[in-house]
Amino acid sequence: MHELLIALLIFLMRIADVSIGTIRTIYTIRGKRGVAMCLGIIESGIWILAISKAVELMKQNPWAMVGWAFGFGAGTFVGITAEQWLAAGHILMRVISLEKACELRDALLGEDVGVTRLAGEGRSGEVNVLFVIAARRRGDELIRIVQAIDPHAFITIDPINKAIGGYLPLPAPATSVRK
Repeated sequence: MHELLIALLIFLMRIADVSIGTIRTIYTIRGKRGVAMCLGIIESGIWILAISKAVELMKQNPWAMVGWAFGFGAGTFVGITAEQWLAAGHILMRVISLEKACELRDALLGEDVGVTRLAGEGRSGEVNVLFVIAARRRGDELIRIVQAIDPHAFITIDPINKAIGGYLPLPAPATSVRK
């Protein structure tokens, strides 16, 4: 096989295993053990194949090392992009509005997301805080809605690792029985 073709093959295998590893890590953090395990099996199989080829050929083919290094970098990019595209899970969006919280609440409820309004106190006095629960893939859409109504609203977004009960049919948490 031609040296550059081998380097390209190693590059592509590294993109695959690092991309899968990135997604596996995110599922691990979210506690999705089964998905993480399956991805880990695939990731390690590709990695073993890639490393064996790279080590075998590195002395005679310096392009193999270049393919390894660039494949790792590109795999990280592809993995993060794929995970953002998948957008699995739910988010908690906190919206703090000085004057338009009720209008925001009504608009967001019309979007079929969970919304809770609480009174709070900020630097400038009384504020309203909206807690919004939604599918992660809807995050950008909800930000646009909030900013269209109140361009000065303060927004924070966090992933939800576990939620129990409430308005939305969130997935039930995995339970473990200890003896």
